[in-house]
Order: sequence, then structure tokens, then C-alpha cells
Amino acid sequence: MHLKPITNKKTWNNFITLDKFPFYSFLWSWEWLDFKEDFWFPTLRFWVYDKNDNLVWLFPLIKTKAKRWTYLFAPHSPLITVKSWKCKVENEKSHPSSSGFSSASYFDVLEKITPQLKEIAQQEWASFIRLNPPVEATYQNYQNFKKLWFRNAPIHEHAEDTHLLDLTPSEEELFQNLKKKDRYLINRAIKEWVQIRIDNKPDHIETLIKMHQQHSKKVWYVPFSEKYIKNLYKHFWDNIRTISTSYNWHVESILMTIKFNETTSYYIAASEITQKKFSPNYLAQRTAIKQAKQDWAKLYNFWWVSPDNNPKHPLHGVSDFKRKWWGYDFFLVHAQDLVVSPKYWITWGIETLRRIKRGYYYVYPKKDTNW
Repeated sequence: MHLKPITNKKTWNNFITLDKFPFYSFLWSWEWLDFKEDFWFPTLRFWVYDKNDNLVWLFPLIKTKAKRWTYLFAPHSPLITVKSWKCKVENEKSHPSSSGFSSASYFDVLEKITPQLKEIAQQEWASFIRLNPPVEATYQNYQNFKKLWFRNAPIHEHAEDTHLLDLTPSEEELFQNLKKKDRYLINRAIKEWVQIRIDNKPDHIETLIKMHQQHSKKVWYVPFSEKYIKNLYKHFWDNIRTISTSYNWHVESILMTIKFNETTSYYIAASEITQKKFSPNYLAQRTAIKQAKQDWAKLYNFWWVSPDNNPKHPLHGVSDFKRKWWGYDFFLVHAQDLVVSPKYWITWGIETLRRIKRGYYYVYPKKDTNW
């Protein structure tokens, strides 16, 4: 197995489709890597080939340098195509999804490539490598990472516990499972002439930024900066939808979605509801789902949700809203760290304290059980 740098954006992006992988997001896209480089995060982009020069893996690495440590991070990756790498471990239990994903083949490749990853990390003066693997959270998968000397990261990097909605059914079928009360809020908002706006004009973007920052103060989270959001538009312009709902010229709800190939992700949202009798949040979300379907997306990713129904979890409220839209939870393996240097333990201590302060925790599957 060997790694080769890649410089072709079209080849990279076009390779990723839902029929090859059970899960992917825009964090894997060429545009996201360019976006990170705008913030002075160098990126490494690799193809992984076998000895017969068959493509097996796609592997992006983002170099993150802080005051006390440096590490390499793979966002929602690496991705492996099982159509070009057949599992040789006949006795190992794997859980293929509808797309043909095999956990056995994934870890077979990872085992072969790990020594080269360590070499790359040492060349970049990184103390560890962190994977945010697009692998379903099962007991066996956690054990497989452990066998390869990976350990659970002290804190997350991106969405791991997600809620997904299949967009292939008709619009009527998509919304028929909403509760009667939720359908009433949508129909009432339409009858009250709530205005819907879908565009990326400068004033609309400024409204999103302003409301996002104001909303963060109400519910206590760290907002994205103005530069961060504007750079998202710079790199994903054609694939971003900014959607808002207004009543009597007051913007009640606004959100941003990002489409990458066949998946649309619900990424940023904010609200300032004054009309609770017909909360326009519901109309905005229904509009976003309909727009994703019109944009030929096959999957709608509601992004992060809580791992359980604990009301003390920081994401409990928004998770309850997201799960009202039917769909299904898809939980990924928690971020995995491969230790390269003893400096890692400084990172581990600081990030552990940060996670505790923010109130986050992770739920791991027990033996012989899945979510």
C-alpha cells in the first residue's frame, strides 16, 4: 500500500457518491480543504493505492498547529471504496450497509497504511494523528481501532452523532410522519403569510451572521466568526442555500445548508421567534428539505444531535427539534487518536478539561449491541 499526492479537484470530488460510501459530508470536499487553508491550516491530500495500482482510499489530512502542540486531522475520513478492495478476512464479522461498506476491509487497509501515517506525522512534527472516521459506532469497530493502537480522543472535532433523512421518497411521504401539532405550525405559518426567502445576497448573509452571533449569547455556544461564515460562501457559493422566514418584515428564523454531491447538510441556524403560535422555524426547515430535494440531493444531514435523551446534554433541545423530522440516527465512531509523541498527553489533559467544562460526553456501545 502506498500514498500518492493528488492535485485534481474534479477527480477528488466526483469520486465520492452514496453508492460507494454509507456516509460522507462536505468536510471531505476539496472546497473544505481550500477553506481550511485560508485560515493557515496546511492540508495534505492523498490517494492510497495497492501494489497493483488500484485505488483503495482517499485520505485528506489537515495540519493543526496550536501553541503547545501540532497534530494531523482527517475530517469525516478516511473513506475507503470496498469495490476496489475485497475483504480477505473471511472469519471476521463485518456489518455491510446498503452501500456495501465492510468494516473488515476498512481496518485491513488502515493497518497496512498506519506505519506510513506515523512517518508523515513525524515529518510534520505532529504529536498525534486524529481521525474522525465515517465508520458506524459498533462495539466491534471500537475494538478494531483499539487493536491498531488508536484511542478515544478526549473531545470531538465535528459532528459524530448525526440524524439523516432519506430524500428519495416523494415530498408528501417525507412530511407525512410529522406529528399533527408540527404540521399545524407549518400550515398556520403559510396561512399567516409568513415570507420565505432563498438567496445568497449580501444583506441576507449579513442577517445570518448577525442572528447567529446574537443567538449564541442566548443559548451559550461559541459562534462562528464573520470571517469564517463569509469564507464558507467564498468556497461553497453554488452549493450553499440561505433560507429565512419573516413575519411583518421581522426575520424569525434563518439557516444555511451546504450541499456536497448527493448530500445536503443543515449547518448553521439562528432564530428570534416572536410568533410562537406558528413558529416559523418549522416552515424554514421544511423549505430547506424541499430545496435540498429540488437540488437533487438524496440525503439530508441534520448534523449534530445528542447521543441520548438526557435533558442535560448541551444539544438536547435542538436534537429534539431535528428528530421531529423523522429520518434516522446514524452514529459514527468517536474521534480516534494515534499517539506519535509523548507531547500528546499535554493535549489530552487540556482537551479533557475543555470537554468537561462544556458539558459534553460520549456514549459507547456495549459488547454485542449497536445503536
